[in-house]
Amino acid sequence: MKQLVFEIVRQKWRLLSIITFMLLLNVLLSVVISAYQIPAVVSLQSKWSDLRQKAALFGKVDAGTLYKQGAADLEKLKTMIPEKREFARILSDLLEAATASNVEVGAISYKPEQLKEEQLLSYQLSLSVSGSYAAVKSYLSDLQKSQELIVVDTVTFSNSDMYVENVVMDVRLTVYLRGGV
Repeated sequence: MKQLVFEIVRQKWRLLSIITFMLLLNVLLSVVISAYQIPAVVSLQSKWSDLRQKAALFGKVDAGTLYKQGAADLEKLKTMIPEKREFARILSDLLEAATASNVEVGAISYKPEQLKEEQLLSYQLSLSVSGSYAAVKSYLSDLQKSQELIVVDTVTFSNSDMYVENVVMDVRLTVYLRGGV
């Protein structure tokens, strides 16, 4: 029996040495994992949990701070609203943006309305522009990026010819101005 074991070891010494090496490597890695990595993972999970709690509490503020922030935001909004006398400039800016976007402006109509509670004047503008889809989309983007308080209320697209890219956009805007009576 002993002789048989020695014969197997002599013939398969390479395989047995690889198996022995793998067993030792496995034991070594198990020791490293249990002694070093498990405590490190537990520590990192604890830190992560603390950071999540702090992040959840970050958005919560007391009512006084929230009120002060809201009041500051309202004052900032009021400064963004142009004076009533600047309506012509705003209308000119809208037409210049149309030219820059390479669209043709059709009919423009507006209707002023007094907002007595806020002492504001609102102009309901309706205009029609036409051009390629990319140009019309660019103009709409310019309207939305305007520095003044302009609200895009409705947008309607139409194309009468399926073979020609000439999109007509009817847009209704509300422009708010200070200085209403």
